[in-house]
Amino acid sequence: MASLIADSPAASSAMIRALSAHPEQMADLIEALHRRAQDADTLLDLMGRLSREAVRLLKGVRWAGVTAQFDGLPFTATHTDHQVLIVDESQYSAHDGPCLRAMHTDTPVRMTTDEVQAIWPRLGQIAAGVGVRSFLAVPLHADGQAVGALNLYSADAEPPDPDPDLLTVLTEYADRGLTDYQNSQPYPTVEEAIRRALVQWNAVEQAVEMLVSINGFTLNYARDVLRDQAEDWGRTLSEQAAHNNALG
Repeated sequence: MASLIADSPAASSAMIRALSAHPEQMADLIEALHRRAQDADTLLDLMGRLSREAVRLLKGVRWAGVTAQFDGLPFTATHTDHQVLIVDESQYSAHDGPCLRAMHTDTPVRMTTDEVQAIWPRLGQIAAGVGVRSFLAVPLHADGQAVGALNLYSADAEPPDPDPDLLTVLTEYADRGLTDYQNSQPYPTVEEAIRRALVQWNAVEQAVEMLVSINGFTLNYARDVLRDQAEDWGRTLSEQAAHNNALG
């Protein structure tokens, strides 16, 4: 554990306080998120883990996802549930909304669905229709520049008000992953690479679910097993997933 903390995005004051206040939860979080994002597959895996940790750890958060925007249009890098993907995509269509505003202003945005509806009626209607009653969007960074947002959705009328140290630790891991990815992908572009990986990501999810079903693994452990298999065979995560799925 000590070595994991030392190589975490921060032996930051937030990390130290969170470890003191929530030792068992933080041990699980560090185990889940202690990995580098060196390509699109590993970035998507990290963002998925981070979103699930946000739902597990942050009070009032029912669903979560990550919006990213590098050199093109914004897109959803991960989401914990399909209904919030609909909410994300509605924001992209409107070219505005809590997550885009958080990213573009580099400032957290907390809003109720009623407040959203007053500014963006269509978005508010869609959010209410899938059960989202409030939003918290927190900017994410690569090399210090806002390139995304951690989108936290609640079924409660009041926007999520999570433990600030836990939230900071999550965003620190996200920022490190986004920075790693941006600095490792000169070709063709960081965005094209991740969009291509997103097309193949269903195969990864299918392979993970198969490992869970057959072996009784947890989701995070199944992802680790799939990654180890890919490394052993010199394949990308997507290639290994496609191979496993073909074998059934």
